[in-house]
Amino acid sequence: MDRRDFLTVASATAAGGASLGAAETGATAGQRSGRPTTRERSRVWRIGTPPSIGNLQLTTRDTPAPQRGEVLVRVVASSINARDRGIVAGFFPIGANKASIPLSEGAGEVIALGEGVEEVAVGDRVTSCHFPEWTEGRWRPSVYERDIGNTLDGWLGERVILPARGLVRLPAGVSYEAAATLASSGVTAWHALFEIAQLRPGQTVLSLGTGGVSTIGMQLAKQAGARVVVTSSRNDKLARMRELGADLTVNYRDTPAWGARVAELTGGGVDVVLENVGRPTLDESMNACAPGACIVMIGTGPLPKELPKMPGFYQKNLMLKAISNGSRQMFADLLGAMAANRLQPVIDKTFAFEEAIAAFREMEAGDHIGKVLIRHP
Repeated sequence: MDRRDFLTVASATAAGGASLGAAETGATAGQRSGRPTTRERSRVWRIGTPPSIGNLQLTTRDTPAPQRGEVLVRVVASSINARDRGIVAGFFPIGANKASIPLSEGAGEVIALGEGVEEVAVGDRVTSCHFPEWTEGRWRPSVYERDIGNTLDGWLGERVILPARGLVRLPAGVSYEAAATLASSGVTAWHALFEIAQLRPGQTVLSLGTGGVSTIGMQLAKQAGARVVVTSSRNDKLARMRELGADLTVNYRDTPAWGARVAELTGGGVDVVLENVGRPTLDESMNACAPGACIVMIGTGPLPKELPKMPGFYQKNLMLKAISNGSRQMFADLLGAMAANRLQPVIDKTFAFEEAIAAFREMEAGDHIGKVLIRHP
């Protein structure tokens, strides 16, 4: 399937999924009011004081009723990103960090609605983009003010409140577990590859590392007919990425000048770079590029000891573009593509809800490939 077919099927499937809603659920007026008849209790994990992974607290609370524009969701699964680890540990640099419940990725079933909610119905299977005010169109910095898992409470609970504006219905064929891994890494990869780089069949993509963005980015690029190069410091991880579909791999620890090696292996350089690390690796990413390549800045790593020299930036006429996740429409398109192509994200480790601290420790250790999932009761 070429890129146009891939994106067309994605759009059609997303539209089909969005049309299910109340017609399938048969929600009654009483259900749509969304007010529990008795006060229920449910558990959530809260960010501790001072914030740290070890200070996460599992607490029981009265299940809140959704207010105007909100929904109550029974969570089936959630997953952890690097940004979530930073928020829980108190060092994420962007946003007001007002949330008490972490995690920006998850999926579940709508069980109650607040006043004025028309976007979804009780019984819908949903996930949410983590910037609920960015529904479509161009990025604007103000969306940072409402950021699930950062400035708004996130998914790490049995029943959680979410803004209805950010919800996306799951198409048939996309499981709760798959959807729970996509709001950060999947949408970011989709935005980078198809909205910014305009990836075409036959092009070559370089993805740094083996985390969530890298693995789903590799899968999406391969589905669209591209060749993919992956870097890592561990040969066992590179072997696993080749099993999953990577065409070429380079160990950057064994090959410090890995950018030149990537250019050599690809016969002249790559067309797209998913720059998941940031400024510390920018020079080598540019060395890996073919003329006219697009580097999408996703990572926000610390400043290196020496500022990037940006080799070939002008000579090769490279494009350098930073992105912050993606819109709700991009998420719907991604879900449509995954449903149409039966694409399954890579889930390396799964933890029980009660094991959330262990799941964060696994994320911190960096031994996983793809995603770390939490399965809720």
